Amino acid sequence: MLSDNLRRRTTRLLTVVLTLLAAVALPVVPAHSATAQVPIFLEVRGDNSQKLAGIYGWIEFNDGATYTYQFYLCRESSYSAAGGYVLINDRATLRASYSLNWGDTTITDCKYPAQLYGTTDAVGSTVRNVTVEVEGVNFNGQNQATWKRKSFTYDNPFN
Repeated sequence: MLSDNLRRRTTRLLTVVLTLLAAVALPVVPAHSATAQVPIFLEVRGDNSQKLAGIYGWIEFNDGATYTYQFYLCRESSYSAAGGYVLINDRATLRASYSLNWGDTTITDCKYPAQLYGTTDAVGSTVRNVTVEVEGVNFNGQNQATWKRKSFTYDNPFN
C-alpha cells in the first residue's frame, strides 16, 4: 500500500508527463496575419508622359471571401472625367464610379483634389483576385481623344 506522500508525488509526476505529452501531440498552427493589406499606386499617362489620372490607397484581403479597399481617385490632365474600377475574379464589375470632376480632398499625389472611395465587400464566394483600374482621356491637340487605361491585379493570399 502506498503512503499518501508517495501517492501525491506519483499523481503530480503523472500530471506533468501527461501535460508534456499533450503539448507535443498538438499540431503547431503557423502564425499569420488576420488580414493582408497592400498599397495601391496607379497612374495613367498620356502624350509627353503627362499624368491623366491616378488611384492611390490600399486593398486589404480579410479572408477568402471578403476584402476592403480605400483609395483616392484623382483627375489631373484627363480631357474628361477620370474613371476608377474594381474588378473581382477578373469579372468586369464596376465597384467605384467615375469621378465627375475633381474631388474634395487634397492629397500629395494629385495636382487637384481627389475623391475618396472605399468599402468592405463580402462577395459570397471565393475572392481569387481583385484588379484595380484607372482610366483617363488623352487629347493630343489635333482633335483626337483616346482612352488610356492602367490596371494591376492583386492576388488574395488567403487562397
